[in-house]
Amino acid sequence: MVCVVPWVRPVFSDPPKAHMLLRSRRANSIFEELKPGNLERECIHVTREATVRAFSYGNQCRSNMCVHGTCVDLYQDYACRCRPGYEGRYCNQRESQTATDCLEENGDCDHICEESEDGLSRRCSCLSGYKLHDDHRTCKPTGSSSCGQLLISKSSYSDPIDGLQPWVVGGEVGKKGESPWQVCNCGGVLIDQNWVPDASESDWRIRYEGSEVTMRVVKAFKHPDYNSRTVDNDIAMLRLESPAPFSTYIIPVCLPGRDLAEGVLHRNGTVTVVTGWGKDDIDSTRFSSALNVIKIPLVDHSVCAQQMTNNVSHNVLCAGILGKSFDACEGDSGGPMVTLYRNTWFLVGLVSWGEGCGHVDKLGIYTKVSNYNEWIHRVRDEWDNGQHTPTA
Repeated sequence: MVCVVPWVRPVFSDPPKAHMLLRSRRANSIFEELKPGNLERECIHVTREATVRAFSYGNQCRSNMCVHGTCVDLYQDYACRCRPGYEGRYCNQRESQTATDCLEENGDCDHICEESEDGLSRRCSCLSGYKLHDDHRTCKPTGSSSCGQLLISKSSYSDPIDGLQPWVVGGEVGKKGESPWQVCNCGGVLIDQNWVPDASESDWRIRYEGSEVTMRVVKAFKHPDYNSRTVDNDIAMLRLESPAPFSTYIIPVCLPGRDLAEGVLHRNGTVTVVTGWGKDDIDSTRFSSALNVIKIPLVDHSVCAQQMTNNVSHNVLCAGILGKSFDACEGDSGGPMVTLYRNTWFLVGLVSWGEGCGHVDKLGIYTKVSNYNEWIHRVRDEWDNGQHTPTA
């Protein structure tokens, strides 16, 4: 390896001096060839000034910078190795009681929690478009197009669920910008600039009150195990012809990892938001001209199975309030079911089916999106690699 360093004098040496600079091994210690590369050992610098300039970054560790731990020099960076009970970039944060276990409250991580092989510690990380805060738990958006963010000043999504009056059936007209990932007609949801998970194939538009952007679908990938009779595996991926133009009113929703979804977001009673332009009554002859919104809690699968006549597979989520008419309806199919977790909106379901609309003794059925994470990623990867017929 040759290292280039600043130099102000002639670089040519006479033959004896030049010969002294040549060596057959990378450095002058035993087993050197078995050691990992190290610029400071391997580079030869002729002048002290050049050496100082080349390695001015030096040791990145300073005394007491890791409050409750030791500093590890990574040459142009550093890391703190925290003592038990502490975490954070500077080991200055008390570790929460659940911090070492991703199964409990997602390890106190905003997005992604990964446990060490020995199970004694965990590491938080963030989805694309986010940066991990110094507390090593919180994920901060890096820009206005980061997924799962509402950019309008105030959203009624944060209001208590009891504040709603029954209407998608039982709901209210959403505010402009409250569902920036919503796609119409019928449904669909934007997860990045190019892809829309949905429950059916059609022509689609990203529509908002007073303005709309028309996006053509160039390819639709229906799940290979979709069963039209039982409506199981009710999900498709739509590839847009051109990237969606992100703005205050067009932003993708975040896809949660399966561990976060199953460990936290799918809990019985989790409040979700469902949006759509479908009918507000089963007997209506037309679809809604405005985007409607309902807030409904998830219901345990066993309770759901007892209430429904048809089989309820484990590829779906159930939601609703027994005794009240909060429900999706015809025309809402494929629409998003989202939930807010630690300041990020995540996609948990897609409107799939129901037994009628708005019946007080029935619940709504939603495709459990996390069950299809691997398939979704495979569809996108194979498209990017030029293979336009993704496998199951």
